[in-house]
Amino acid sequence: MEKTISISGKLARKLLLLMLVFSLLIACEQNTTTKSPELDKLFRSQTGPSKDASAPKRVLRLWSFHTSKEFEFWQELAKQYQQLHPDIEIKVEYVSSDDYFTGERLLASFASGTGPDIFFVSSPMIKRLADVNMLMPLTSYFTPTMKEDFYPTALEAVTLYNTIYAVPIETELMGLFYNKSMFQKQHLAPPKTWNEMMEAAKKLRTSHVSGLTIETFGGVYQNFSWFPFLWQTGADLISEDGKHSGLSQVKGENMYNFFHSMVSQGLINMQPSRPATDIGILTNGETAMQVSGTWNIRMLETQYADQPIGVVPLPTPDGGNRLTIAGGWKIAVNSRSDYASEAAKFVMWAFSGDTSIPLKWCSDVKFAYSPRKSVMEAGSDYYRRGLREVFTNEIFGTERMEPQYPEEINRTFTQSLQSILYSGVSGKEVVQSMDEKIDRFLSKIQK
Repeated sequence: MEKTISISGKLARKLLLLMLVFSLLIACEQNTTTKSPELDKLFRSQTGPSKDASAPKRVLRLWSFHTSKEFEFWQELAKQYQQLHPDIEIKVEYVSSDDYFTGERLLASFASGTGPDIFFVSSPMIKRLADVNMLMPLTSYFTPTMKEDFYPTALEAVTLYNTIYAVPIETELMGLFYNKSMFQKQHLAPPKTWNEMMEAAKKLRTSHVSGLTIETFGGVYQNFSWFPFLWQTGADLISEDGKHSGLSQVKGENMYNFFHSMVSQGLINMQPSRPATDIGILTNGETAMQVSGTWNIRMLETQYADQPIGVVPLPTPDGGNRLTIAGGWKIAVNSRSDYASEAAKFVMWAFSGDTSIPLKWCSDVKFAYSPRKSVMEAGSDYYRRGLREVFTNEIFGTERMEPQYPEEINRTFTQSLQSILYSGVSGKEVVQSMDEKIDRFLSKIQK
């Protein structure tokens, strides 16, 4: 009898324990926030997957040609986003600027199905990639407030067929950088005109120092560097109505003839030691002058702070108006990415939201003008320090936006520059050839 009572007591205690556990599980199911990590873990395992660190991550690849502090910025930004979104991993991969600026590396990667999820585009690249459906439309991601915050010209530069295809991250301007010590030794003032630039190049050139460095490698950056000199003559590649060549033979010839003369006299650096975007060509004493942009200011303030470098607006032809080009990279999304929507959310978070990220990019990591009004207001103090003041006071406001020409037009311009640099043909011959090619192309697309 005593044995029977003992067994019944043990059974009752077991049943009571089971009931308590069952009650706890019911409570957990009604309220997923508990004070017991073990029960939380048990509940999550029974009710479906969670977004914890052990869950499979969606990996987004971001291609960048940036170096040094700029490349580090993208790596840190990727980590910052991953902390906010543990299920996302962003891998920042380096691609050399020479490969990137030609645009062929991107197209080849897309064709093979190995293209990045996130990448950078210039205005000419937008049309080329949009025409082959490689850019994800981002119009729906832009709220009215966001659109209002971007300068109209900045949004126009990423808009094609009434669709926004990228997020502008910077506005960069071109100027003429020069070695102040070299100029002072020869008692030369910084050039204001083309002729003054040529005379300075003659006097400063030596067996080890070139007179002028400007991009000689064919591609997007070469066109960007040379467009303002063509525009300063009053010529353009396409007429205002878009139906004919806009070179206007006499005006167009002036630019080609001038630089043909520079080349024939050995005044241009035909074989720079590094990409022409790199201001190190000037700071290492390889050249006396270099056509380059605002992106180099940060390097001149830090790594090359001890070098005697100055900057002035791009020289103009006699009687010409001061004019430069405005460009800058935009960040875009591969429309064929498996994670296109996730990539779009990242680029919008980074450069369309809080001002702190774009302000850091445009003022601390590098120097560029922001395409957003709110960021410009937040960083107003940054734009009048050192060489930045020259760009702000003398160059900003004289810019013309980088054009979105069809690829065949861009290629025609590149070929014309290569002819002047390497073939020795006259400006008149170059312009005649370009007129024919441009008119022939425009007549085809207008039919």
